[in-house]
Amino acid sequence: MPARWKRAMITWSSRSTVAQRALYFVRIAFGFILLLFADSVMRLHKVQKEKSSARLVDEHAICQLKLQQFYAQRNTYLTGITMFLGLILISTHSLVGQLVDGDIGDSPRLVTSGSGSSKTQIDKLKDELAEARKEIEELKRKDRDMATLKKQADSSHKEYMRLADEYEKLQKQLDSSKEAKKDA
Repeated sequence: MPARWKRAMITWSSRSTVAQRALYFVRIAFGFILLLFADSVMRLHKVQKEKSSARLVDEHAICQLKLQQFYAQRNTYLTGITMFLGLILISTHSLVGQLVDGDIGDSPRLVTSGSGSSKTQIDKLKDELAEARKEIEELKRKDRDMATLKKQADSSHKEYMRLADEYEKLQKQLDSSKEAKKDA
């Protein structure tokens, strides 16, 4: 359904006299359901009292008492759930009416925590974002520097190992030439 149609239906339902009358009858029905709920609670209490005080031996009487208890519990649950759903229906209708009338507001707003306006909060958030971006760039630069330093250290290590091997070869040559001179 298009948004325009939805908006028109919500506006009609919140301002229509037919919808207002329907809501009035829902409230009256809610009152009757409240009476039924109170009656079912009293009936349940009465059945539980009878069950605890009665000393029944007859299977039929016991079954009849359990059946009465079941009906009383069922009626309590049904009327309780119906009352709950009626409250949800009434509160939803009132919220939609407030939304259409503009009490809640048509455009989303930033939530303020007491002092300051949303404009100053936006400016603060922009400043924090800029600082965070600077920190990110600084960390990226440090990361690049660290990678460069690791590469330099690796190449220095390789060069050191090459020179150490060359030194060892030259040392062996020197030792072998000294031994050759001693033999001669």
